[in-house]
Amino acid sequence: MIAPHEIKEKEFTKAVRGYNTTEVDEYIDFLIDKYTELYKYSAELEQKLNSVKAKYDELSDDEESIRSAILKAQKLGEAIVNNAKTEADNIAATVDSRCDEVIRKAKDKLDAERESLRELRRCTDEFKQKLYDEYVAHLKMIKEMDFGDVENTDNDIPTDEQLEEAGKSAAGNTKEKVKRAAASVDDDDILAN
Repeated sequence: MIAPHEIKEKEFTKAVRGYNTTEVDEYIDFLIDKYTELYKYSAELEQKLNSVKAKYDELSDDEESIRSAILKAQKLGEAIVNNAKTEADNIAATVDSRCDEVIRKAKDKLDAERESLRELRRCTDEFKQKLYDEYVAHLKMIKEMDFGDVENTDNDIPTDEQLEEAGKSAAGNTKEKVKRAAASVDDDDILAN
């Protein structure tokens, strides 16, 4: 672009038959004024454009760093979510495994206690049957006893000491069997069932 002062300083050669120099000079002055206004306006626009370009470049740099920060934040967020999901899955699997183990052990213990209770009931039934059989046998034996001679009864009738000793022996055997059966089952387990 030509500067206004270059136009002003431009000189033309004079010819004999040419235009009216005053009119041409006035018109050139008019054109120089208009051109000067346009030149200044163009300079102002160029300054504004440079300022806008600088701001754009600055914002563009900021935009790139913001975009980069957003991408990093998104990746970090995804990684955190994935890690949390993995950890939650691991915790859930561990809890499930432990729960299954506790349930299995409880079922095993319950089965063992039920078996002990069945064994105790069987022993009790056997003891009752044996006691009943012995009672019946004693009754038969008493029925079959021959008291024959009433005068010699002192020899046939056991003494109090003999009766007491026989009772202790029978009671001791019975108590021992009950203790063994009861030892195999815990009272709390019997009450629970």
